[in-house]
Amino acid sequence: MNHRLTVGALVVGIVAIVGAGVAIQAQRDTTGETGAVPTATTSVTESPLQVAPADTYGLGMGDPSATVKVEIFEDFLCPFCMEYEVASRDALRRYAEDGTAYVVYRPIAFLNEYSARALNAFAVVMEKSGPLVALEFHDRLYDVQPAEGGTMPDNEWLIEQAVAVGADADDIRPGIEGYQFKQWIINGADDASKRRVNATPTVFVGGVQVQGISIADLVQKAEDAIENPTS
Repeated sequence: MNHRLTVGALVVGIVAIVGAGVAIQAQRDTTGETGAVPTATTSVTESPLQVAPADTYGLGMGDPSATVKVEIFEDFLCPFCMEYEVASRDALRRYAEDGTAYVVYRPIAFLNEYSARALNAFAVVMEKSGPLVALEFHDRLYDVQPAEGGTMPDNEWLIEQAVAVGADADDIRPGIEGYQFKQWIINGADDASKRRVNATPTVFVGGVQVQGISIADLVQKAEDAIENPTS
């Protein structure tokens, strides 16, 4: 059963962003400062899918020159993002593999300190373990997503989840425990704000935001826009 993106749900989401946004907003005085950016070479090892860092703050799948570009702004703690991810994952992989679309995941930290720590861990894995492992880690963070109102997992748990998809614990531990990409996370949130992203998930197809009244509707409308791009 899909959760509807009702006004009430959006209000709750916005309140969560404002209230839990202390972790981000309190650091806004450093927005724009230079920070480490995760880098990794494109890797296609054991996969037909081209995966590489994209647009400074994201992870891209497929050919960047594809006719259609899809951008998904998401938060690793957001339950609606998890629903969208589960419902759209197979189709997005297929579109990326067959050249129909270039898909960019744009994780941001909107909700709380776990959102930021999970995003930092994602960036560390991307740099230390490569983009394919980062993609697997991205998927796993949704597959094992903690309850939004529950106790948040610690960094050791994040390391365990990354190791489960192929990362080396010794390689990623310093960056995760040392919050290596803190400034990158702050700047990424600011970049998303400039794109008028104020809720997650937010989906753009060809630079145009896709709107839906439910997760199922959002998935369907995004697929329609991908398969029938406007000139």
